[in-house]
Amino acid sequence: MQKWIELSIPQGTRDSKACGALLILSAILGIALLALDNVLRTFAILHYYALIAFVVVDITVGIYALARPGKMVFLIAIIWCIARIILQFADLSQASVYQFSSYGQFADYLFNPTSSLSVSFGNPPGVPGLLIDLILILEIAVIAIAWSRIDLVWV
Repeated sequence: MQKWIELSIPQGTRDSKACGALLILSAILGIALLALDNVLRTFAILHYYALIAFVVVDITVGIYALARPGKMVFLIAIIWCIARIILQFADLSQASVYQFSSYGQFADYLFNPTSSLSVSFGNPPGVPGLLIDLILILEIAVIAIAWSRIDLVWV
């Protein structure tokens, strides 16, 4: 019979702090996105509140990683970042909520920092594309750091 997973953490404290710092930086970028994205505030208020929840979870997991390095920190960070990436890409299905005519146009708005769509909606240049791209990079970095510190062993 198989058991869940065994975790092994070499140099865990330093890497846990790195994960925590990256998650807090992700939260700061999320706060900037909340402040600067007019489409989010105007057309999709529920998504605005969801981003507030993402920021709260980022801060919570980040502080936990900074304060309590241990076996579970890396697993929690991996699960949270994978879930968040999936939710961010699943958000493309909501193009009509944001008043976009196609999924491609919405993807361009969300992920292309040079898109002219953001400025046409009254956002500063690069918002939300640049901020979302940076958040995705930080999430991938957290996954990479955390993944390198756990050994998944089926027993």
